[in-house]
Amino acid sequence: MRQIPVGQILKWTGYPLFFFVCFVFFAYRTFPYERLADRLVQEAQARGYEVEIAGLTNSGLTGLTFENLRVVLPSESEGSPPVDVIFDELTVSTSLFSLISSSKSYSFDAELGGGGAEGDLVLGENNMEIDAEIDDINLDALPILRKFTKLPLAGTLNGEIELTMPSEVAESSGDVEITIEGLHVGDGESKVDIPGWGGLTLDKADVGNLELVVAIEEGSATIERATSHGKDLELDVLGKVQLLRPLGRSELNLMLRVKIQDAYKTRSAKVATMLELASSGIKAAQTADGAIQYVVAGSLAGRLQPKAAGTQPFAAPK
Repeated sequence: MRQIPVGQILKWTGYPLFFFVCFVFFAYRTFPYERLADRLVQEAQARGYEVEIAGLTNSGLTGLTFENLRVVLPSESEGSPPVDVIFDELTVSTSLFSLISSSKSYSFDAELGGGGAEGDLVLGENNMEIDAEIDDINLDALPILRKFTKLPLAGTLNGEIELTMPSEVAESSGDVEITIEGLHVGDGESKVDIPGWGGLTLDKADVGNLELVVAIEEGSATIERATSHGKDLELDVLGKVQLLRPLGRSELNLMLRVKIQDAYKTRSAKVATMLELASSGIKAAQTADGAIQYVVAGSLAGRLQPKAAGTQPFAAPK
């Protein structure tokens, strides 16, 4: 039997392998990341976004690390400010298999607002999965929140988010646990449109530590606990959000309870005056212990319809 020429085989395979490794190494080290950053900025501008990238480098074989990344989203309506998000550092990576798959999977690690967020994201044509952890992010460094809350917030955000949203939204599932330590609302300048009260400028108020627990099952997000009792304000929310596509169509049905402490009324003449002027209009929303209670229904992107519920027990609407 003829002996297999092992040395010759190694020689034939070694040279091409060595060349391939060298090619990958030098391509990896000399890739024009500055030109890639410029191209990303141009593509974002073509879609109506403003992007600034101070630095862009590789992260592993299929990842990118952005340094001092700024993303500005255009305002949705006339007079509303654009949404401005700044990442001190953002690393996004994927896999070779994901690049050729219809569903794209990414891992991310972001530093922003004095804290960070990391996790995994899967995006398909009609499905989404997210598994994220948030650590010690300062809310006042995230102006994007104004898009949803409509008022200034301060505090330290922590939490975990697990969400699976398949093409059939009714099959969505997951869990959300969020805490905000030292939550404060208002800044004494921004005007907030509060249902039943009209426009109100809130002086900075201590709302305490917020705990939010949401369970998502069969496309329905149930708020199991949303409570925050501070020196100035007490906030409690129960209810459900029925998820729909697009998400702006999602329907919510909540019981909202807010109690304004006497110390805050004494300190904030604006709030005290507004409460006195609106006393007759909100009488039906006042509870026996002096809180204000509403059932709020509507779509996330539409106009919410508050209904005074001062005489009802505090419970999730049916």
